[in-house]
Amino acid sequence: MRILKISLLLVFCLSAQLVNAQEEKKRKYFGFSALDDTVESDKSGFFILPLLYYTPDTRWAAGAAGVYYFKVPPKFEHEEETRISYAQFLADYTQNRQLDVWGIWKIFTRNENYLLEGEMRYRDFPDRFYGIGNQSPKNNAEKYEYNYISVKSLMLKRMSRKYDFFAGFDYQFRREYGFSYTPGGLLEQGTIPGYRGGTASAIGLVAIYDSRDNLINAYKGSLVELTSYLFNPAFGSTFNYWNINFTYQKYWEVKRKNILAVQVKARHAEGEVPFLDLPTLGNDDILRGYPKNRFRDRNFVAAQVEYRFPVWWRFGLVGFAGAGDVFNRPSDVSMRTLKYSVGAGLRFVVNPAERLNIRLDYGHGREGGYFYFVVAEAF
Repeated sequence: MRILKISLLLVFCLSAQLVNAQEEKKRKYFGFSALDDTVESDKSGFFILPLLYYTPDTRWAAGAAGVYYFKVPPKFEHEEETRISYAQFLADYTQNRQLDVWGIWKIFTRNENYLLEGEMRYRDFPDRFYGIGNQSPKNNAEKYEYNYISVKSLMLKRMSRKYDFFAGFDYQFRREYGFSYTPGGLLEQGTIPGYRGGTASAIGLVAIYDSRDNLINAYKGSLVELTSYLFNPAFGSTFNYWNINFTYQKYWEVKRKNILAVQVKARHAEGEVPFLDLPTLGNDDILRGYPKNRFRDRNFVAAQVEYRFPVWWRFGLVGFAGAGDVFNRPSDVSMRTLKYSVGAGLRFVVNPAERLNIRLDYGHGREGGYFYFVVAEAF
C-alpha cells in the first residue's frame, strides 16, 4: 500500500524579521516583507512553521520547522558582503511516540575566509528495511526501530577567493542503539553489518567549489563538493570502512526568475559498512517518488534536472525529472532496473529577499508516487 503523507500548513508565516531600523521602514503586507527580492533588502530574519501531518506509520504528528538566516557584516566599507548563512531546525512528535529533532547550520565568516557547517540530530523513529541491492522487492519490507545520535562538525578555509574554493576537515560521530526488529526478518538473522547498532566515528577530507549567489535558493552559479571519510577503530569507531562522495550542482537564470537547475550525486562505500551507512536511493531531495532508503547498496549514482518559474504573486511552479540507481558492481545496473523520477511542485515564497520557499512536490517513480512538503528547495 502506498504511503501518502498529507502535510497541512497551519500558518504560512509566524516570523519575526530581525532587521535594522532602515529596513523596518519598509512596507509590509500581512507580516511579509515587501516584494523586493534583492538579497540586500533583509540582512537577517527568523522563520518558523508549525506543521501537522498524518501517515499510516506515524498517525497524527505535530511539530515545527524553522530557519534563521543572517549575513556577517564586513568590517570595512571596501570589503565585499558575505553570502547568506543559515541555521535550520526541525522537530516533530507523533501519535505513535516517535521523535525526531534535527538542527543543521552553514555559516560564512567575515569576508568568507572560513565556512563552518554542522549537524546535530536525535532520532527515536521506526524505519523500513527492504534488503540490499537495486532489485529488493517492496513487499519484503520489514520494520525496525532504533535510537540515533549524530554530530557533524566541518571547518573549511577559503583557499582561493577568485574561484570560491574551500578545503578542510570534517569530523562525524554517530551512535545507533536500542534496535528491535520484525521477528524472522533479515536483520534479526544477524548477518547484515550494523544490525545491532554501534558507533561510527570518522575523520574526513572536504573540498568545495561554491559560486552560488544564494545558498538557500540559487539563481546562478555552481557547487562542486568532494568528500571522503575514514571510519576506523583508532577514532573510536565500531566499524572499519571508508566512503567517498561527490555532488555537482549548476544553476542558470534562463530569464528573470526562471531557473534551470541540474544536480549529479555519487557515493561509494568500501569495507565493513553498516547497513545504515550504505548509499541509499529515495528521499525528498533527489529521485523524489521513492520511500526514503527504499534501495541501498555500496554505490549510488543519480542525476536530476529541475525548472523553476514564478506564476502569480508569491506562488511558483516546478517541474523535475531524474534517473539513477544503487549497485554493488556496474554490471548490476540495466535499463530494466534503472530508477526514474518525474514530478511537479508548487512553491510559496515566505521571504522574497532571501528566496526562502515552502515547497509541495509530487514525485512519481517505478513503484508509484509520493507527496513531499518541505521548507527550502530540494537542491
